[in-house]
Amino acid sequence: MPTTAANGLTVTALSLINAAGQEIGALAAGEQFDTDNQAWVLQKLQRVIDTANAKRVMVYANVFSTFTLVAGTTPHTIGPTPATGPAPTFIVNQRPVEIPTIGLVLINTNPTTVEIPLTRRDKEWWADQSVKNLTSPIPTDYYYEPDWPNGSIYFWPVPDAVNNVLLQLRTVITELTAPSQLFTMPPAYWDWIVYKTAIAIGPSFERQISSDLRGLMMEAERAVQGNNIKSPRADTGDAGMPGSGITDGLFNYYSGAPK
Repeated sequence: MPTTAANGLTVTALSLINAAGQEIGALAAGEQFDTDNQAWVLQKLQRVIDTANAKRVMVYANVFSTFTLVAGTTPHTIGPTPATGPAPTFIVNQRPVEIPTIGLVLINTNPTTVEIPLTRRDKEWWADQSVKNLTSPIPTDYYYEPDWPNGSIYFWPVPDAVNNVLLQLRTVITELTAPSQLFTMPPAYWDWIVYKTAIAIGPSFERQISSDLRGLMMEAERAVQGNNIKSPRADTGDAGMPGSGITDGLFNYYSGAPK
């Protein structure tokens, strides 16, 4: 039986596994898979979650995590603690797919903490830097390369002083490693994971996937993505004033005049 939290959205991995089997008719109500089939469906469940974690629209939140710079180090690596070998500079549960923002947090400022937003750059910008090892106490830009198994953050200039950085990272769906493990999820993920896993295991159990089941999965997926997708910020060319003759598109919101 699933363990139910106050919000009703916490179950065991085994509950998800058996529910997926029931959706395709491989199990009757109240039945559960044997040990071998549990292990196989758990692996399929893990693959469903892994794919979801790679998609921005399946990420339900971002977190802001603080790390300490290592002076003179480039790049700073980020990823999970390895089974063997050296640890990355910044340790997280999963190597980030992207890092949308980084703030430099100066640690020796009074009377309050000062955070300086760094400019996010791409690989073309990084390739064009002729002095990649230029050093400074205050980096102004960063380029993130999602290498594997650890990502690489190239701060520029390379920091030669110890400060903190505040990284914006995705909150990923929990990895399930055992049938008894508890799984907590936001609304709509329960249906989506069960239906998606059911569709994934159907061929293994020689079950035809019905259009109704696919429709239920798509409905749950739309609910998940509808909560996760945010409206983008809008920009306009020439300060939104056609024929103004402004070439740089800058506009002073307070004075109402172009810059």
